[in-house]
Amino acid sequence: MKMVFRLLYSLLLIIAGIGHFTKKDGFVRTVLDILPAKSFIVQFTGVLEVLFSVFLWIKKGQAVTSKLLATFMIAVFPANVNMAIKEIPFQPGASPNKIILWLRLPLQIPLIVGALKLGRK
Repeated sequence: MKMVFRLLYSLLLIIAGIGHFTKKDGFVRTVLDILPAKSFIVQFTGVLEVLFSVFLWIKKGQAVTSKLLATFMIAVFPANVNMAIKEIPFQPGASPNKIILWLRLPLQIPLIVGALKLGRK
């Protein structure tokens, strides 16, 4: 079961990470207004997501990787809240689905808990 979760989590991260580059404008809109260098933040977090997707498969350092990934998921949560509050759609120019924007917020909890569980032996 842990292997399936690792695979799903890794796929989620690689897809999201690549999306930071292929759909950069959409991600830039989610960055909090008070933060500078929004484009850099989007690219940096995209690189981190791709790296995490790989590091999940490296046995050595799993405890550290899982804690860093959980911390990363906590750090990006404000962008998700920002999306919901400002009703920012996933696709620029599209109509926002308010229900999905708000329902995805609690999904961050299993991602945080799951990251921590992947680091346990």
